[in-house]
Amino acid sequence: MSNLKGRDLKGVADFTAEEIELTLEVSRLLKLEQKLGRPHRLLEGKTLAGIFETQSTRTSISFETAMTQLGGHMIYLDENRMWVGKAAEEDWHDTIMTIDRYADAIAHRAIMREPLEKAAEYASIPVINASCPVEHPCQAFADVMTMQEKKGSIRKAKVALCWGYRTANPPAGLTNSLMLMAGKLGFELVVACPEGFDPDMNIKTGADKEATESGGSIRIVRSYEEAVKEADFVSIYSWVSPAVFAKGLETHFKGDPEFQEKKKKLASSWCVTKKVMGMAPRDCKVMHCLPVSRNNEVTDEVLNSPQSIIFDEAENRLHTEKAILSLLMGGYR
Repeated sequence: MSNLKGRDLKGVADFTAEEIELTLEVSRLLKLEQKLGRPHRLLEGKTLAGIFETQSTRTSISFETAMTQLGGHMIYLDENRMWVGKAAEEDWHDTIMTIDRYADAIAHRAIMREPLEKAAEYASIPVINASCPVEHPCQAFADVMTMQEKKGSIRKAKVALCWGYRTANPPAGLTNSLMLMAGKLGFELVVACPEGFDPDMNIKTGADKEATESGGSIRIVRSYEEAVKEADFVSIYSWVSPAVFAKGLETHFKGDPEFQEKKKKLASSWCVTKKVMGMAPRDCKVMHCLPVSRNNEVTDEVLNSPQSIIFDEAENRLHTEKAILSLLMGGYR
């Protein structure tokens, strides 16, 4: 068994395919333990510092619940609590070095990538990427776990990741992380998005290299029809470039008016509807990482259908994060 104790998880590339599978195996075991009502207080007395620079529902709740169920505790840190937030009175280095003396790990939800990288550089304790503009590894783990639950092995499975219109501008992190997962685990990922919304090509290049060994593949297409044909899973998500996302706090994640006007023209053609799902196999499952802009990215008819597994996907954030925390913080051996 690979020893992950003390390691960081800044992105999917930090783990080998074997370490990803190990994490997913531990996720399944901990999910079963919870279902059977068996305590699994693997992190008794441990503290997680949760740094949240953006709003969070699933990520903050799942991490906090995970630490509680594992016997530990999470401290929620936002800009109103730390001197590096609105007060802007302390250097980031000093903040992280102080947290390093108090906590046993850091989960950082960052508005920009650099502070996350610096936190990992400064801290001696594990740093977990709880979402940044470049990657969202925790969500990618939950997505893969959910697909495995529904299909068993996902090697050679086809996953259509479909961009959907919404007024807000979420980061492209999940898209990038799923490309890396496809490369490492050997499934086919087809990303359907308009021009100008492509994921990170540098990350795709790295994922393509991994795919040559695993048998996976990553393609970018411009139509839903090409993406969902023969798909085992259709995952819907809206994303923008890191540069646009970084402006989010200034504009309530709406972007500048000129960008929004251009984006608005995509609304009518980039929504996953029942008609779109009719192009996919009948047993194809529908996924969305949430929060979802209903009837913009995807219609209620699709989200509320028997094909939808969006809340199984949301639940698995808890189980995969429990596994990640246990392995990195040394609770699971």
